[in-house]
Amino acid sequence: MPWPRNSLSKRSGFLVILLVSVLLFTRVAASEEINPINAGLGAPNAQQESLPPLPETAVPMDTIKCSDASGVSRSIAELAGKSATVMVFLYEDCPMCKKAAPLMEDLWQGVRDRGVQVLGVFIRGTAPAELQKFQKEYSLTFPLVTDIGGKLATALSATVVPEAFVLDRENKVRYLGRINDAYQVRGESTQSPVREDLKEALNDVLAGSEVRVPRTLAVGCAMDLVGNPKTDEPPLASPAEKTVTYHEDVAPILRKHCMSCHSEGNAGPFSLTSYDDAVDMLKIGLQEIKARRMPPAQAESDLEIIRPNTIAPEEVETLRAWIKGGQVEGAPTNATPLEPLPALKDFDSELGPPDIVIEQGEPFRLGPLGSDVYRHQVFPINSDRDLRVRAIQMLPSDRSIVHHALIGYMPHSEAQNALRNHGGPGPTYTKGDAGPGFWARHGIGFRLLPPRADGIPSFSFLSAYVPGTGAYVAPADADYIIPAGSDIVVQMHYHRNGKQSQDATRIGLWLRKGDQISPKVASMLFIHGDLVVIPAGVKNMRVTGEWIVPEDCAIAGIGPHAHMLARTLEVTADIPGRGPVLLVRVPRWDYDWQQPYFFKEPFFLPKGTKLTGVGIFDNSADNPRNPFSPPQPVFLGEATTDEMLLPMLVLTSEKLIDPKGSSFTKFAASVARANFLRDIYKDRFSFEVQPDGTVLRVGYTTTDGALHLFEKPIDPTIPSSEYETDAP
Repeated sequence: MPWPRNSLSKRSGFLVILLVSVLLFTRVAASEEINPINAGLGAPNAQQESLPPLPETAVPMDTIKCSDASGVSRSIAELAGKSATVMVFLYEDCPMCKKAAPLMEDLWQGVRDRGVQVLGVFIRGTAPAELQKFQKEYSLTFPLVTDIGGKLATALSATVVPEAFVLDRENKVRYLGRINDAYQVRGESTQSPVREDLKEALNDVLAGSEVRVPRTLAVGCAMDLVGNPKTDEPPLASPAEKTVTYHEDVAPILRKHCMSCHSEGNAGPFSLTSYDDAVDMLKIGLQEIKARRMPPAQAESDLEIIRPNTIAPEEVETLRAWIKGGQVEGAPTNATPLEPLPALKDFDSELGPPDIVIEQGEPFRLGPLGSDVYRHQVFPINSDRDLRVRAIQMLPSDRSIVHHALIGYMPHSEAQNALRNHGGPGPTYTKGDAGPGFWARHGIGFRLLPPRADGIPSFSFLSAYVPGTGAYVAPADADYIIPAGSDIVVQMHYHRNGKQSQDATRIGLWLRKGDQISPKVASMLFIHGDLVVIPAGVKNMRVTGEWIVPEDCAIAGIGPHAHMLARTLEVTADIPGRGPVLLVRVPRWDYDWQQPYFFKEPFFLPKGTKLTGVGIFDNSADNPRNPFSPPQPVFLGEATTDEMLLPMLVLTSEKLIDPKGSSFTKFAASVARANFLRDIYKDRFSFEVQPDGTVLRVGYTTTDGALHLFEKPIDPTIPSSEYETDAP
């Protein structure tokens, strides 16, 4: 995880505000709170009870008009299904609607021959050309219509996009709410839906049964906060008040925090580069900022972090004042020209051409439906000498589907073994997913390999990719070493955008030249939390891990890491003679936004400093990210549905600070212990009695219960660091 350039930080700002996971939208007006049932916020499954009853009267379908994609006005009754009608309200720029589109097409293909009509109902003001564009972009075959005058939304009391309604043959509402519970709360996704609410409700209606769950809270964008025209007559400001305008006041803030992602061809699901864009989506953006869900992965520290992803309170007040003041555009000539957006398709020009460029030989193809995909892509270097790396940059070809990535290296032989043995479909593959790479439960490989004789790790993380970032550069006095015979291995987090897509990534390496050998090396160390299992129902379990610094060194950055149940993470340093220093705290941990935090200057850690990592975990039904419903005990482990506390420290020193890789060895031993206890708890035994009367371990079980046999039985009394090397 190298050191980001200060110039890049200045150029790119926080870069990831309101990114692909900008799905946490609250329906709260700038000046007042609104009843959460109509807010589009949603709620965990445990709180989806005691909602108001459905209306009992039929919807007057023949009196409500809509316009279709050709602009023809028709009554809703003309489009109704014989057995049932499914209507989902949509808006083309809402990220949740983009996710809903392929779900609706999938539903339509399954019920179109059963007398069911599926309709995509766009909110008032949507032009026919926009319907046609949306239909083509997401390959939809069911009808799209525009709600003329908002009368259908009024009749159904619809307030959110996307919000789904199921009407029976008598035009009575039998279900309203969300499509499924993949997003129980905006932006907090589970690994896969537990409840397919819309499909289940429709099946109940078609079977002539009572709908088992007739109402849920829709998750999406509040209708009154999107698609709004600008205020024609803004309120008059008092002589003492400055009129806040888009060009002079708002655009510079959006350029600093938003535009690098929310611009054409980049990862943001909508644009924020123009005045019209700001009028359209900034009200929702303000609510995300208010809730501190955006920018994502905000961090706090006693030190200066290069990109803490925070937005200043005075900037927020300026944005609020602009909304309150009528969204005045102002004159571009009165504003300072905005700095151009970085060319994110090209390697960093300030560093010059990379010394090595590695390309993904075959694109990875990602289908429109399903959970996110984690896939390890292998980039052979074919170097017979160690490489001293001063900078690294990753360039996806389709930034809209590459959510983030962790970049590391491993021996070529191990990478090839992983491709042979684990190159098949991953656990979240769905229709349309295919391509190179392999799947691993966690990290960049399968086996804990010993370091080289000189202490250089056999595998390690090097860097990360977060949308909008450029090159990561090592500290000026240190190099990252990639051992001879290694391949770059990148754990890609592919994020579905509702369309069939593909990506082919390139990686650039800048090397130290000739005698330009820095005096220090950069290395990775892990602090693992003392964790075995998080009991079901526990809301605030505290897990800690400690490490005592054995030699003087400096810390350049930290990559906090945990899984779905973590709520907050932090790392502190207790320095002899000085006391505690907060290195980093992530007050709102989000598994989907894992990124390293680098300090403007490496921070000196004298021998004897105690580093402590702390995580707070929530394994209750109130946690919308909980991968299990109802909750169940979650053990330490490498699967996403397991849990861990494993902050990764980027250290610089004159010699390797942990030459034997003992920090990761201890973590692996803890995982082996937890796996053994989990097997006992779940009555899954991977041990057999041998002919001589001994009991030996013959394999390991994964979270799904599959038994993977070792080539030979393993004596369970030997250290895990030894037998893990024999694991497949």
